[in-house]
Amino acid sequence: MQYFRDGSSYFIRIDKDEDLFKSLESFAEAEELKCGHLSGIGALKDCELGFYHLHEKTYDRKMFKDEAELLSLDGNLSIFDGKPFFHIHTVLGGPDFSCFGGHLFSAKVAVTCEVNFRPLDIEMERQPNSDIGLNLLHFCNINPDT
Repeated sequence: MQYFRDGSSYFIRIDKDEDLFKSLESFAEAEELKCGHLSGIGALKDCELGFYHLHEKTYDRKMFKDEAELLSLDGNLSIFDGKPFFHIHTVLGGPDFSCFGGHLFSAKVAVTCEVNFRPLDIEMERQPNSDIGLNLLHFCNINPDT
């Protein structure tokens, strides 16, 4: 992985066979980042995607082992249990030009992954929400009425 900062944004290149989440977490720790937005393109493999069922409060999970074009990667960084936590959704493209996507649980880079990251000047933490069944964003030090 390599990255550079340009003004208030970062550009990150994650290399073949690197773990996407471990690379992003290492980047966030090295730069002492606590929240922000990311987007990216490239190619991934060994992807685990999920679809959340609110009424059951469970995910259907499916592994996609083969290489796939990373058509869209979109997510955010917050803090969960005191550590950087990336919440990412993705759309992947197969060799037959079909698309599939969902919540991204894990992935390795197949060719390259090019990520834009924009830090935010607020603090966000993940906190449990029993009605939803997930750890949702909590905006720290922000008036809830705004």
